[in-house]
Amino acid sequence: MITLSLPSPSQPLLPPSSKTLNPSRQNISPSSNSRKNPNFEPLKNSLIRQLDVGHLRHAISTLDLMTQQKAPPDLTTYSILLKSCIRFRNFQLGKLVHRKLIQSGLELDSVVLNTLISLYSKCGDTETARSIFEEMGSRRDLVS
Repeated sequence: MITLSLPSPSQPLLPPSSKTLNPSRQNISPSSNSRKNPNFEPLKNSLIRQLDVGHLRHAISTLDLMTQQKAPPDLTTYSILLKSCIRFRNFQLGKLVHRKLIQSGLELDSVVLNTLISLYSKCGDTETARSIFEEMGSRRDLVS
């Protein structure tokens, strides 16, 4: 079941960040989710397969299922979903994924932040894109 609820303007666009942030995923060990919940990898793989064949709404449902089964999505999962929303030009679902990402409490890295900037820029919401850019602070990279 897909639940559509977009962030209200009064809600923050980025979760609070901690002082230590690894801006690159290259040095990150395999997801702790895969070690905690055996359903994580199969659900993530299912989500990716759904995106590969263009079933964006089914992938969003799988995202919800991951949360329900205590196998919360990681940053890579959210990043893949956001990029698919951009590719399919479904900006409303992209905003929904952004909302779920904020609710997850995950600390955003530069890859996800740059994807969010791209999402909002491509849907014409340059004010939100600029706000995310400005809130990035030291997390900005060459792509930003």
